[in-house]
Amino acid sequence: MFQRFFRKSRTTVAATAALDVRSQRPSAGEIRVEGATETLFLSPLPVYTGQVQSSRRHFSDINDVFLDLGGSNWGTVEGGKMLAGGIVGLFVLAFIVPALIMLYLVLAYPENFPTPWADLKMFIQVFSAGALLGILPLGAFAYGMFSDEFKCAKPYPVRFNRQRREVCYIDRESGRALIVPWESIVAWVSNSQGITPYGTTRQYTFGMGLEDEERDTVQFVLLPQPSDSHSLGLWASIRNYMEDGQLFNAPNPWFQALGLVPTKDRLKPYEGMHTFEIEREDARAMGSLDDGGDDLTLEQREKYGYDKRSYWPLRRWYAWRVLTFWKLPYLLAEWVHRRGRPSLPAVVEAWSQALPEAQWATPSGALVTASKRVRTAMDKQGATFVDACKAAGFK
Repeated sequence: MFQRFFRKSRTTVAATAALDVRSQRPSAGEIRVEGATETLFLSPLPVYTGQVQSSRRHFSDINDVFLDLGGSNWGTVEGGKMLAGGIVGLFVLAFIVPALIMLYLVLAYPENFPTPWADLKMFIQVFSAGALLGILPLGAFAYGMFSDEFKCAKPYPVRFNRQRREVCYIDRESGRALIVPWESIVAWVSNSQGITPYGTTRQYTFGMGLEDEERDTVQFVLLPQPSDSHSLGLWASIRNYMEDGQLFNAPNPWFQALGLVPTKDRLKPYEGMHTFEIEREDARAMGSLDDGGDDLTLEQREKYGYDKRSYWPLRRWYAWRVLTFWKLPYLLAEWVHRRGRPSLPAVVEAWSQALPEAQWATPSGALVTASKRVRTAMDKQGATFVDACKAAGFK
């Protein structure tokens, strides 16, 4: 499976815990099979993979010094909209639905409802009682969204320091910082298949192992993914940053040449109040309201190739925002982002400070040689990642 996917172009906790990455040291390109779980190792020695980077929503901060994996609040806005939509739905069920039913009955069978207001009150009482049951799932949904913030239990991100070429993991309970060399971490992608009463399921995981020499243990970092491509894209984003200094949120140079440079808000790796304005800009663009040509007539716009203008995308956008409590989901996202970022230990803050370029760590000779051989085998000879790693001397 991995061979087919990883051609040049191209989970579980229990399964990962079974991976012995300390006494049986893996190598890049190695495939291990444990029961129904297949695992492909991407490091140690983070060599070239040829994959397209993706999964930017897993990162919460990025600059020229470090990259934070984890701690992102992506999805909070959508969750807030769902929560608001559920509240509106309960309100409609409790008041609007019985009113519409009563209106229909009075118009269709007026002789059967001589006291419509009294009957409407009874209808509202009945439907409201049913709507109250919906508070339970809504409450559970809200608790799942914000429980960590109320408990102040947000986990620390894994920080990759490009200038020092080191990786820092902070224990959630003790706050102890584990700092290991970048080239020593073990990274892998795995997929496992299971059987349920409804059919077969497949789970995908991106994992990393950081060896704690002091305690003679391995700290595992596991991130469930939708597919193998997401796992590989996540690793490509991390590796490209550490090895080549590529920023996953950098503007596309082709767009930049055309003058289509994203605003600073669009490059932020989290959701907040700026997301509201970005979505409004996109809604206006869908109706071609911000494309220039304000002084042109309809005939001239058609002649010069302008899209036909329409206010409906923007109107629909406003209507949905009103139904989802306007800016409240974005305020919640901003609150989650600010409250949910724990204070890092002083030693990590000092470790995260920028260094003079003369003090930057450099790749080892072994990594440079191995990555060059893998790149040549994949790009020029069309080898798969696994075969390219074998050609580079990995077992």
